[in-house]
Amino acid sequence: MSYSNHTFHYKKIAIDYRIYPSHNTDSSRTILLLHGFLASGSCFHRMIPDLRQRYQVITLDFPPFGNSEKSSDIAFSYEDYTDLAASLLDHLQIKYLDIGGHSMGGQIAMRLAYCYPERINKLFLFAPSSYMLPTDTFSSMIASASIFPAIMQFVFEATSVVGFLRHLVADPEKVTLRMVIAYSIPFMDKELFPSLAHFIRSRGGDLPNDSLQQIKAKTIIFWGKEDPLLPPSIGYRLLAELPHATLHILPDAGHLLPEETPETIVSYIE
Repeated sequence: MSYSNHTFHYKKIAIDYRIYPSHNTDSSRTILLLHGFLASGSCFHRMIPDLRQRYQVITLDFPPFGNSEKSSDIAFSYEDYTDLAASLLDHLQIKYLDIGGHSMGGQIAMRLAYCYPERINKLFLFAPSSYMLPTDTFSSMIASASIFPAIMQFVFEATSVVGFLRHLVADPEKVTLRMVIAYSIPFMDKELFPSLAHFIRSRGGDLPNDSLQQIKAKTIIFWGKEDPLLPPSIGYRLLAELPHATLHILPDAGHLLPEETPETIVSYIE
């Protein structure tokens, strides 16, 4: 898959992003794809080839995930991620585009549509994180403990990346070696877990109802009927909140929709 790999800096942190040129030379459309927690831009690899028939596709890795820099010295919140994505668009001189977001990336996509309505054409949300409150004081205290990163590392190693992925999909046979490798690589960096602890303390909460109701972009929401992490009931709640939304419940799909049902999702993106 041909693409160009780039880096730009946000708050002095190196951010990795990729540009996949459109195969349609007559099209100037761009779509930005935003990944979820513990994932990276590579989670969209099965969607990108078809999307390139009509879009220039851009992916980025939110720090400390994927190939972006990991640092426990800087706190990244959802507001920072939103500003980071907008800064990337400014860096690339992109004024108007579509956005797709999975899980946590879906929350950031909605924030972009809320904060920059003049820049967003359509939203495509794949089981977007919604209605989560900020980290409570007790949990924040636990995440601040010096031993917390080591505890997280032990838990992840005990469950294994394979077990983690197999839990999130409706059909465990859809967990491929490529997925396991892509999700495993970031965990090899010793800075990841201190960075995660910092993120847990500072991430903030999801957009409140009154903010969701002000999003003007046409929105298509996708949800796996067998999602074990975020139940489809959240999708129906979002459908009632977002003024211009439609919802598609996908049978035989879990939480990792871009990996599980890429063809179905892309068929609705136009």
